[in-house]
Amino acid sequence: MIHMSFKSFAAAVVTVVAIAIPCSAQATDTAITAFQGDTPDSGFSVDYGDLSKILNQTVWETGHSDRANPGRVSARPGSRIVRGSRKNTRNEGNRVDFHSFLGDNYSVMVALRQDLERIPENIPLRRFSRNEQLAYWLNLYNLTVLTQIAGIFPEEQLKRHYFSDGNDKGLWDEKVLTVGGVQLSLNDIHHKILIPKYRNPLIMYGLFQGVIGGPNIRDEAYTGQRVWDQLKANAREFVNSNRGARIRDRIIRTSYFYEVNEALFPDFDRDLKAHLYKHAKPHFADRISDASSKIGTGQSNWFIADLYGGNRSIAAASVNPAALLNAFTGGGSGSEGYSGQAGDAMAWGNMAIEKNMSLTRFPIHVVESVRKVQFKNKKLREGDVQIEEYDEVPVDADTTGAGTEGDPEQ
Repeated sequence: MIHMSFKSFAAAVVTVVAIAIPCSAQATDTAITAFQGDTPDSGFSVDYGDLSKILNQTVWETGHSDRANPGRVSARPGSRIVRGSRKNTRNEGNRVDFHSFLGDNYSVMVALRQDLERIPENIPLRRFSRNEQLAYWLNLYNLTVLTQIAGIFPEEQLKRHYFSDGNDKGLWDEKVLTVGGVQLSLNDIHHKILIPKYRNPLIMYGLFQGVIGGPNIRDEAYTGQRVWDQLKANAREFVNSNRGARIRDRIIRTSYFYEVNEALFPDFDRDLKAHLYKHAKPHFADRISDASSKIGTGQSNWFIADLYGGNRSIAAASVNPAALLNAFTGGGSGSEGYSGQAGDAMAWGNMAIEKNMSLTRFPIHVVESVRKVQFKNKKLREGDVQIEEYDEVPVDADTTGAGTEGDPEQ
């Protein structure tokens, strides 16, 4: 198998079959047809080690939700101002240190994104396998989300940036990418490429939305070999969280992002219920089976999934910055083994975070989240976990018709 990092594509000597795509091609059908086709036994794959390194150093994993009520939101000592989300989902979901993407680091992130955009100029995507293509689009999408949000950071609420308003295009509708001669937005990748090509609900869990209420961003890049397992892990986390789905009065109340992805659930209520059941933990699966067949999609939390909540308030002097520093430094350091912009990215990765962590006292909502994660980790170490599997599907649920032949089931 041939591995090629972002930069090595530019220098690689390969046979390229040119695809003539008009630069003005903007229509929906063009965005779909330009990237059709795949090579099942392809020897090409992309090495995303540089992107994984950055994600490992800037994404803080919070673990699975325990659905516990987080209680009241407190102001920091000596202040009446309450910062951050007040919703009961506020302690769920992974967090990103967007402060690490400011200044010169922002230019590095944009350069990495541009490296990804140029890959099809050297090797057409149709010469990659379906799984490699899926990993490519997910990584390009998520890296673009990070750069788009970093461009307007600091910001606490992202809802107004998510939707377009007349001539004012939201971040997800801006044509910021050019791939294979086709100008693309984030929504183009999502709705005009990924959904038509894969028709598998799992893909929605690989699309980071930048907000607490959406699917998690992972602390690693997606890879062709592991992409479906990575998506299943994200699906299980999201479905079993208050962000994803919960039940009240026998009504399943789900995330707004299921409505955004309704094209993946042709018979929406029935297909979504079957999908939730498939990825639910045993106790929650029982409740889904007994729930009404009607599903609501009003759950949302538009607060930015930033470690500091889009701001950096000063917390109490007793807060120990090492708690968060240790949470981030799970990977190695330095730029050894990487070149070009990737090497630059590795060089700032550890330094930026260590500097930010050691020189900053944390706002109270960050401290609350840290303590919650520490408590959950303690329970896990003590073995307070039960793992079971349910294979049967409820009588009124069916998993047919919501996937694509050749891809894993939803």
